[in-house]
Amino acid sequence: MRDKGQALIGKGNAAIDRAKATRAGTFWTQLNTVDFINSAFQFATFLALCIFPLLIVLTAALGGSARKVITVRLGLSPQAAKDVDALISTGHQALSGLTVPGIVFLFLSAIGISTTLQTWYQKIYDQPPPRNAVRLLLSRTVWVIGFAAYIWLQVQIGSQVGPAGHHVLIYLVLFVIAIFFWWWTVHILLMGTMSWRALFPAGLATAFCYTGLGVFSALFFSNSIISDEKAYGPAGVIMILLSYMIAIGVVVHLGAVVGRRWNDRHAAAPANQPGTTEPAG
Repeated sequence: MRDKGQALIGKGNAAIDRAKATRAGTFWTQLNTVDFINSAFQFATFLALCIFPLLIVLTAALGGSARKVITVRLGLSPQAAKDVDALISTGHQALSGLTVPGIVFLFLSAIGISTTLQTWYQKIYDQPPPRNAVRLLLSRTVWVIGFAAYIWLQVQIGSQVGPAGHHVLIYLVLFVIAIFFWWWTVHILLMGTMSWRALFPAGLATAFCYTGLGVFSALFFSNSIISDEKAYGPAGVIMILLSYMIAIGVVVHLGAVVGRRWNDRHAAAPANQPGTTEPAG
């Protein structure tokens, strides 16, 4: 009986090893390497506590509305947009009451997000942490500036296109912008240790997943926001927004890992082609 039990355990371990050796298994292993579930929750916390206030202040400073940016991004219906509007301030009071410590807090909050992203990308692409503290801070600061520009573009899109969110034009424009932003994000946070060409698959995959999340939210989030608002009040709206923030963290991980897997497969392809091996001596 003991031998049979050990044999079953051995077969089970062999099956697990075979599953890990498959493409799907390797992909899942790489996601788990960066602990993407816990990291996504961490990322959502950063978004809610740090980037969300920054978004409100920046959009107000740029003459836009954080409400409209969120409405356009999520593709919300008028009723769902109304529920979100009731939850979020216009940002004008936050902007007028902004102090020097407040500005420092917003900047450090954005730096915290860039630090988190940088750590993820270093793990996914097996890049060692940089030792030059000045270059490290510079790369994160440049990313914050680029992030502000990314928000500005979304404000402009929100002001030019209505909040219907179902227009194909919205998703097409946001998709193109997202490709360049996330492609540039990986490059700047890895501090140029990898070529633009090697990082393009990550930018493309992240933009594809990010836009797909926008389509998904346009189809399902409006009803969820309306029903949860009726059931739980403003707390229900907050729960849906937090779910969206967690999904963004998952999307960023997926995009980077897909980009890494694409590079690995195409780097290994020439070695597996006939005639590429050297003759035996």
